[in-house]
Amino acid sequence: MRLLAALAAFLVLLTGPAAAQVGQEVRTDHAASRLVMLEDAFVPGETAWVALRQELDEGWHVYWRNPGDSGLPLELDWTLPEGWTAGEVIYPQPHRLPLGPLVNFGHEGSPVFLVPVEVPADADASVASGAATLSVDASWLICLDLCLPEAATLTLSAPVAGEAAPEPRFGAEVRAALDARPVPAPFEVTYHDAGDGPVLGTTAALEAPEFYPNEPNLIEAAGRQETSRRDGVSLVRFDPGFAYEEAAPDALSGLLVTGPEAARVSYLVEAPRVDAPAGALGAAGPAARAATGLGGVLLLALAGGLVLNVMPCVFPVVFMKAAGLMGSAHAERAEQRRHGVLYLAGVLVTFAGLAGLLIGLRAGGEQLGWGFHLQNPVVVGVFAVVIFLVGLNLAGVFEVGTSVQGMGQGLPERGGNAGAFFTGVLAVAVAAPCIGPFLGVPTGYALSQPPLVALTVFLVMGLGLALPYLLLSLVPALGRLLPRPGPWMATFKQLLSFAMFATLVWLTWVLSLQAGPSGVLALGAALVLAGFAAWAFGRGQQGGSGAGWRVAAAAALALALVPVARVDMDAGGGGALAAGELDGVPYDEAALSELREAGTPVFVDFTAAWCVTCQVNKQTVLKRSEVVTAFEAADARYMVADWTVQDPEITAALERHGRSGVPLYLYFAPGAKEARVLPQILSVDGVVGLFEETDT
Repeated sequence: MRLLAALAAFLVLLTGPAAAQVGQEVRTDHAASRLVMLEDAFVPGETAWVALRQELDEGWHVYWRNPGDSGLPLELDWTLPEGWTAGEVIYPQPHRLPLGPLVNFGHEGSPVFLVPVEVPADADASVASGAATLSVDASWLICLDLCLPEAATLTLSAPVAGEAAPEPRFGAEVRAALDARPVPAPFEVTYHDAGDGPVLGTTAALEAPEFYPNEPNLIEAAGRQETSRRDGVSLVRFDPGFAYEEAAPDALSGLLVTGPEAARVSYLVEAPRVDAPAGALGAAGPAARAATGLGGVLLLALAGGLVLNVMPCVFPVVFMKAAGLMGSAHAERAEQRRHGVLYLAGVLVTFAGLAGLLIGLRAGGEQLGWGFHLQNPVVVGVFAVVIFLVGLNLAGVFEVGTSVQGMGQGLPERGGNAGAFFTGVLAVAVAAPCIGPFLGVPTGYALSQPPLVALTVFLVMGLGLALPYLLLSLVPALGRLLPRPGPWMATFKQLLSFAMFATLVWLTWVLSLQAGPSGVLALGAALVLAGFAAWAFGRGQQGGSGAGWRVAAAAALALALVPVARVDMDAGGGGALAAGELDGVPYDEAALSELREAGTPVFVDFTAAWCVTCQVNKQTVLKRSEVVTAFEAADARYMVADWTVQDPEITAALERHGRSGVPLYLYFAPGAKEARVLPQILSVDGVVGLFEETDT
């Protein structure tokens, strides 16, 4: 018995200290935390590396020392033996965490937070039983879609000995964290003020650099980090935060992360402020800043708005504007100017309303992008009824603002004013889901900026959309180039109604994908009631009991909104787009990663049923036999990211590529690190050429 007891005591002496070198795991709501060590003992007079190791629930994250736009960093309150000291936390390499319009800096998965602990030379005499116990009260904020504060008291005990060996359980993990910890940059880094924000400059060649400042609010976390290289100098430009605008610091200190995605390296930098010389570390000239800063984005937004006038999604309203222009081109100058300004007002008010709603929803955590309103089948149904009524008006079933009974000259004029304004409203409604050339970058940029900047970008888009009509209204010489009105106008106006009815067919198809057969049935009932309302209103304008007909029209129109208001998104459609002759698969991040790892070429089509540009590309390019043959010959996969209804995964993927709407076309060549972004207007030669480049 004595022999067994002695043996048990000996085993306890062997295993007890080793077991104590790993602190007890403490489980909170969404994290498991413990203290661990690099080595199995504390050595007097040396630095011991202790780490707080966490296992975070999937998708949850904690924050870096500067959390970015929101969040709180880790806080540690140590209780140590007398004479022992703990240094500052060394955080693992952070990464950017987009959340709506915000960007945070933090960590996911299994972060390891290093802490150097200074062990005094007389440690062996100051601790009881030859072992030391460390304790820390740790608190942190952990977030997914919501944020929760968590806290734990963690302890760790280990012997004090003359030498130490690697701790067997977690020592290798702590060693890896030590090897990956930030080191002072081996190259010179300075910064200067470029007028629109700070610019880091270095002669070192940096690959995909990211800068994380130690202090918050010096740069906009969600703003630009634009990299360029000029005259052998790497330049990284930032949008200034409010702290920077109040007082630019003498030096920018922080973490500069660079290198390929699989082997990113972190450098500690302390970049002193210098003047902006014309040489190696100078700022880019005004033209370069215009191309990359807010000014360049606004120019793209204006150009994109102009191009929207000839995009398929806006064609019906372009025809309406054409009719209005020809009808008023030779009218009084004051009336022409008034109509042009009112049309501009309708465009800008609607752009501001949609953009403001989108910005507000995203600030509340909704993952939405431009054109979001047509992801709602109720909105699509109401929009379809409005388009149907516009078509009936153009066809002559009823008139707006005029009366056959001759109710005074003021009423037609007011009708013309209202028509100009609401034509602008309608133009934006159909243009909003159409991300044409030049607009991908501005919309993505706008939704990553503060609200005032975002709203400015969208208003400039609206100005571009309204500019041709406005110029024709304000410049007499341009207006005189239009044909004179005459009897042919009535026929032309009626012909334009068929453009509206074609738009109605498209919207019905969109609704069928969102809400299935029951949604189409509900829309059909609404259209019958709306058609009766238009007919009754027209009868009232022709004579007889006008008031009674107008009451009947109003009642029928009110009833028409009931079926579409009850449309259920889950009633059947599912939103899946047919892939045509191409064998398409639904977009999936994991599947995409597997295909890329296997060296398979992948073409990703970010599309939506309500995006007319997407459907034109599909019919004129992606369904062409030579394109299908090229896909088959290259053994390429066609992946469809269908955004017809709201999908957070697709929204996040769009945002990672700086976009907030569709279409977006990406091609992942075998072995390529990044996707190739294709033009928003596809061509057969361009798509087929992708695979020919792969072959060579």
